[in-house]
Amino acid sequence: MSTAMPTIRELVVPLDHFPHLGSEESVHEAVAQLFSHTANGSGKLLFDELIVINSENQYVGRLTIQGILTCFFPTLFTGGQKKVFVGKTEKFTDLAILLEDSFQAECRRQGALPVSQFMVPPHKSIKANMHPLHAAEIMMAEHESCLPVVEDGSLIGVVRLIDIFRALAGSCSL
Repeated sequence: MSTAMPTIRELVVPLDHFPHLGSEESVHEAVAQLFSHTANGSGKLLFDELIVINSENQYVGRLTIQGILTCFFPTLFTGGQKKVFVGKTEKFTDLAILLEDSFQAECRRQGALPVSQFMVPPHKSIKANMHPLHAAEIMMAEHESCLPVVEDGSLIGVVRLIDIFRALAGSCSL
């Protein structure tokens, strides 16, 4: 009793359903993209990163929630330390709550910057005809929760580890 395992092509989230934007668009536009992808209008975000493409629609990177927060307030989220006195350092996080007004002003100013300044390099892409076990192996080894999927040299979407898990676990006898 064997059910056929789907290929990655059958598990992919098509690019038009996954948040993505151009590398020169602003971080504010990236946030709007993320907010436009929610679960049943509940406000809960479905994705924690965006695919970044260039003017030729080529995959050039990704923008994560961490990248966005770093953009909004770099001194708080880049691990900067402040000297209290010689030999001792203090993390800013101890005083983070006092920075709320500064965060809001900085967020408005910094959010106008292009996503290309805060994106991380592209993931390794995988082929649409790949077996889900092979994709899961790659994702687990590289500590990734999603990977871009290409077919005939073109980016067609993204596959998420949660969707691979659903396919693999669904084929197990529980």
